[in-house]
Amino acid sequence: MEVHHHAHLTSGETHTARKKWTHYFWEFLMLFLAVFCGFLAEYWLEHKIEKDRERQYVRSLVEDLERDTATLNSRIAYCNLTIARADSAIAVFNGPGLATHAGEIYYFLRWMHRSDIFSVNDRTIIQLRNAGGMRLVSNKSVSDSIIDYYKEVEYIKFIYEEQVEWRRALRPYFPEIFNGNDYGKAIDERNTVIRPVDPVNLQSSDPKVISALVLTLNNIKGINIALRRRMGELKIRARDIREFIIKAYHL
Repeated sequence: MEVHHHAHLTSGETHTARKKWTHYFWEFLMLFLAVFCGFLAEYWLEHKIEKDRERQYVRSLVEDLERDTATLNSRIAYCNLTIARADSAIAVFNGPGLATHAGEIYYFLRWMHRSDIFSVNDRTIIQLRNAGGMRLVSNKSVSDSIIDYYKEVEYIKFIYEEQVEWRRALRPYFPEIFNGNDYGKAIDERNTVIRPVDPVNLQSSDPKVISALVLTLNNIKGINIALRRRMGELKIRARDIREFIIKAYHL
């Protein structure tokens, strides 16, 4: 039977030296640093993207507020016109010779009963809400002022809708005061309200109907006075917030 003997290492041969614990430590440290640096790079990139998005949003907010100023100027002018025409209609109803002012009554009531929707430039605030709310705006003073601004907008919308309801409240009296054949003489081909060129007649001058119309016109006037004041305050707020954002973000 053949016996195999293990060869003994000569003095010139050595085993591969066992790795010391420091070697593993440095490997771990290098791996840890690589992962940590990668994490920092990713965090910095995400932070930069968020900051870029924030600046885009606040720039857009500044543009919205600038447009709101023009919109509110137009709305305030419309409130002034409504107040003036309500006063004129009330003066006609309270004056003598109602039938001789029939054309004016057709004009004022047909103009007054029309309504529209109050709105501001809210594209950015809608985008922010869809993207997770105002958390994307890191400056708390800016985000708080924007939130307060749009709360006031919502309240003005509520008041505006109330005056729309009062405008519509004029309509049930139209069959009682207007002649059906003359009703169309107070608008032109583009459906714009005009003073009738041809003679028109009133269906009735019942004091109860006139009193109800005057009451409704006074409510429309009063609400528009309140709207004018609130819109004026909102316009000042829009200007101040816009300037504050520009300064805060160095735009």
